Amino acid sequence: MPTPLLELLDAATEARVANPQLRPSVLAALRLAQGSGLLAAGRLITLRHDGHLREIIAHGEPLQSEEADRALVDRIKAEGAGGDPVIGDGWVAYPLGKSKRIHGVLIVDRAGPEAGHLLADLFLQWCAMNEFLNLEKAELIDENASLREEIKARYSHQNIIAVSGGFRRVLEAAHKVAASTATVLVHGETGTGKELIARLIHDHSPRANGPFITVNCGALSETLLESELFGHVKGAFTGAIADRKGRFEAAHGGTIFLDEIGEVSPAMQVRLLRVLQEMEIERVGDTKTRKLDVRVVAATNRVLEKEVEKGTFRADLYYRLNVVYLQIPPLRQRTEDIPHLVEHFLSVYCQRNCKYIENVAPDVLEALVRYPWPGNIRELENCIEKIVVMAPGKELTTDLLPMAVMAFDPHQESDKQHGLASFESRLKSYMRAETHSAIERGDGDLYDRVRVKWERYLFEAALGACQNNKSKAAQLLGITRNTLGTRLKELCQPSVEWKIE
Repeated sequence: MPTPLLELLDAATEARVANPQLRPSVLAALRLAQGSGLLAAGRLITLRHDGHLREIIAHGEPLQSEEADRALVDRIKAEGAGGDPVIGDGWVAYPLGKSKRIHGVLIVDRAGPEAGHLLADLFLQWCAMNEFLNLEKAELIDENASLREEIKARYSHQNIIAVSGGFRRVLEAAHKVAASTATVLVHGETGTGKELIARLIHDHSPRANGPFITVNCGALSETLLESELFGHVKGAFTGAIADRKGRFEAAHGGTIFLDEIGEVSPAMQVRLLRVLQEMEIERVGDTKTRKLDVRVVAATNRVLEKEVEKGTFRADLYYRLNVVYLQIPPLRQRTEDIPHLVEHFLSVYCQRNCKYIENVAPDVLEALVRYPWPGNIRELENCIEKIVVMAPGKELTTDLLPMAVMAFDPHQESDKQHGLASFESRLKSYMRAETHSAIERGDGDLYDRVRVKWERYLFEAALGACQNNKSKAAQLLGITRNTLGTRLKELCQPSVEWKIE
């Protein structure tokens, strides 16, 4: 290969490495070829896979018009060209491809055959690589979108975050039952997300385009609940100035969610049983029967089997509701989810409060995971919202945590469950165990270890008496506020275990 062509190849390759995008690479190669006197002008007309023109990359003054170039490209596409160049008056057109698959056409003016072939071969490689990368990128984008939709549908629908196996099994069961028309009973403690599970069932059911109506059965008296569920006619009672549709009618074609179903009165249980059996209602004060097409999802934090045994809940209604039973585990049984829930709530409340939290101290996360969360996810959410609002900077530290979270001692809870001896005897046993342990270790840290263990209870009492006002609590304790803050941070260290002789 002549030296000018080798120099052109080396320079074009360097330009390609510096900027691997197709357009700048082609322009650089055409400029280099023109500067070396190998051609007067050139343009690359790239084609899509369907044969339509994608773009024109041109340099120099062409010998013919753009319309003539387009007509030439159409001719080459029609003939297939077989890779052979088409020669004209001062110009040569090189099909970049073979047979019917043409990536583009290179047209060069007043160029030697060696330069034209070199640029054609080079541009063909670049066009093929560019198309491959575009296809690969499109496939990756589609795959990423598909995976995101799958993850969203399975684990994060309506802000449901599930990492623990127990809760993931609940979600899988909810997805399975969603396609049916079966009545579902959701059981779980307050704040575990029963309504979110009910909404997930609705959104993945054939009724997803219908209404989703919620009713808190425990928040209304029997009279109000009857009117709320079944509606009333004008004059049915004082204040009924017009006919009113009830929640069951409003949910026609969709789903009704009966929250706290265990709180309804015996008389209301009878009416609900008839509705579930016959799928028809009568408005309060009316004799007309109205047919329904409603899917029922009920929820309770009570153990209805025990309520049936006590006689406070009808057995026939329980069996009618309990076609499919879903048990949501409390947050203390799914601690793997806590870091992910914290991250989610931080994102939500930082956005709402125009805050930016850059770091969460490890001991903060340890304290959040250690705490049993009797109020479950609702309590955790409220806690995160509070500490985001109160955070003075970009880091969450232990002094922002509620005292109940920071001072929680799992070993103390274990003592309560196992019914150990009196406080004094347990205290003496603990002191003896810690003393022997310090002797065996040969460390002189006995005082600090005991102080860390018991000082938390004094601070908890002082802060509780002062409504969590640290300045007042420090004054009550006879220490400075800075000392109190320092000691509170130390309280998040892992607790010392009970050792009873």
